[in-house]
Amino acid sequence: MTHLFSHFLAQSEIYVPGQPMTADTVIAPYIYVFYAAFLVSFCFTPIMRLVANYFRIIDQPDSLRKMHSVPVAYLGGVAVFLGWLAGMALSQFLRFHRPDPGAPDHMWVNFGIVVAATVILALGLWDDLRGMKPAIKIMGQTAAAMILLNSGIGTHVTAVLLRPLDAFTFRLFAWPPIPDSVIIVTSSMLVVFVVVGCCNATNLMDGLDGLCGGVTAVVSAGFLFLAIHLAMSEISLSPNTDGLRVVLALALLGAVLGFVPYNFNPASIFMGDTGSMFLGFSCATLIIMAGERQHPKWFLAAMIMFALPVLDTALAFARRWVNRRPFFSADRHHFHHQMVARGYSVKQTVIISYFLALAFASLGALIIFMRTRYAVAVYLVIFGGIIVAAYKMGMVHEKSRVAVRKTLSTPSSMAIGDAPDPDSVLEIPDRLQTPTA
Repeated sequence: MTHLFSHFLAQSEIYVPGQPMTADTVIAPYIYVFYAAFLVSFCFTPIMRLVANYFRIIDQPDSLRKMHSVPVAYLGGVAVFLGWLAGMALSQFLRFHRPDPGAPDHMWVNFGIVVAATVILALGLWDDLRGMKPAIKIMGQTAAAMILLNSGIGTHVTAVLLRPLDAFTFRLFAWPPIPDSVIIVTSSMLVVFVVVGCCNATNLMDGLDGLCGGVTAVVSAGFLFLAIHLAMSEISLSPNTDGLRVVLALALLGAVLGFVPYNFNPASIFMGDTGSMFLGFSCATLIIMAGERQHPKWFLAAMIMFALPVLDTALAFARRWVNRRPFFSADRHHFHHQMVARGYSVKQTVIISYFLALAFASLGALIIFMRTRYAVAVYLVIFGGIIVAAYKMGMVHEKSRVAVRKTLSTPSSMAIGDAPDPDSVLEIPDRLQTPTA
């Protein structure tokens, strides 16, 4: 039965040696991963909503930081994970997009990815149910990154950056080549940084209905483009490595798209930290795998595609540092909060964010067709301009008005004509709020 099922799934365009590799040839054997991920996520999301409502796993509005006005069920992230897992499981029955003489002809998934993703899922689920300190979150995310490294993913990701320095340093200082141990140590540090950073970036972005899921869908579509292009352009690599990137991108895209219809404004279910951190981890894994190539522009392209969550997180930490607040304190000054404060509706803000994510994905796709030195120049100019623009728009300095309760007999200190600065955000302090990541 298993053989017949595998034979049925393998009925797609087969690569013929000597012919050029096309995008259809690469993606055709793996498209069933998208079907499985989408259908499982789409069907399980309402089931998880029923479970959340039954057990009262509900996100209550607080009229302060949270933008929703009615209680909304959690556990949408579990449905997204199940969709992703279904796609990864189905991939084990699929044949490669091109034959590899002397090797198995079926896809196999590095089990370390599944284990690390499960750790992230458990971490987010515990945070949704019981709450968790930021330090514990970071420790769990670091553990997931170490699992990836232990399974061989990302152990030499900095080689593309450091190996070109060998000839330069030898010519100037007659230094020997950089030891492999240095590559491993620096790669491990980078992998931990990317995993922790991406998990928290998507977590911080999950502040409006449909925002995090929709932006991640756009990003995963960009990653799918990169994965297909890598499989087409680097025929000498292992077909399992090339195929695995395509499978991961398809599984993530299908799982997110199956969830977003339920999460779009007005949302009937939230993904919670369970889903947002899992999406960040999935993106981090694809970024790391894109960085394991012989040209650093693939890593730059993947980072640019993920730029919107990264920029929002970077601005949040810069804002808290400038205003001398704890880095992990919660606030209502994120990009999407400030868009709403400037008069845009929740739907308009989310759609604008989709277009921004699409612009970054397109820019990342464009960069892979440039020489690396030009890609780096474009990278610096674009992000330098964005940082300056954010500073000038008042997204770094908080100019908030604090509302103070007064009795009716106390005259108001504000005259009728004293309107708040249009760039400011009205903030009501929450004395009982606890720090979150």
